Amino acid sequence: MPIITLTTDFGSELYAGQMKGVILSINKEAKIIDITHNVKSYNIMEGAFLLREACSRFPAGSIHVGVIDPGVGTSRAGLIIETEKFYFIGPDNGLFSLAIRGQKIKKIIQIDTSKFEEASPTFQGRDIFAPIAAYISLGERIENFGRRTKKIEELKLKENSIIYIDKFGNIITTIQKAFPPGKKITIFYKSRKIRAKFAKTFAQAKRGEFIVLKGSSGYLEIDKNKDSAARDLGAKIGEKIEIY
Repeated sequence: MPIITLTTDFGSELYAGQMKGVILSINKEAKIIDITHNVKSYNIMEGAFLLREACSRFPAGSIHVGVIDPGVGTSRAGLIIETEKFYFIGPDNGLFSLAIRGQKIKKIIQIDTSKFEEASPTFQGRDIFAPIAAYISLGERIENFGRRTKKIEELKLKENSIIYIDKFGNIITTIQKAFPPGKKITIFYKSRKIRAKFAKTFAQAKRGEFIVLKGSSGYLEIDKNKDSAARDLGAKIGEKIEIY
């Protein structure tokens, strides 16, 4: 039985629970995994990054549902993307564009919402995307939910920018430079210049000391050992940052 994952900006509200209930009502054997429901509200780029980081760790055949959808109920399309490894289901707003890079796309279906006559225009995650995921987990062909398309919305990573801030206050950037271990480097953000060393891991810094390291995502991270680099810098996702 394929795994169905959920990635949303719903937080602890009841919405994620409703989606799970819909899935289980269609397929009571479904295996549902929460990637996260704590994407910052409406932040499609953050959701896209987290989906990219998480999806590849799942078994082939997994079904990834993403709902960060400020355009819900508008003319924006809903998509089912089938790659050589996974299915992705959700709004056509760029949310899956990072996750599918490097994967061979087999089919893209633009969802025909008229097939879901009773769907709420404000909660397509529950009334359209969740049921589709459940039916696909039971072997339903994705062509039954719409028509083929080739064009989808894409997000482009901004060079030298902040793409994510985790709960520890570590700042993940879009920078992929490499430095020798121990090298002193400069972080430039807004009007601040900070000297830091390039480290292999967090514990190579004193408590409260700034360091830069290559994180598990492959991008450079700015960290403060046992403290929040993001709070110290007032960092925000999407803003420009330089490391040299």
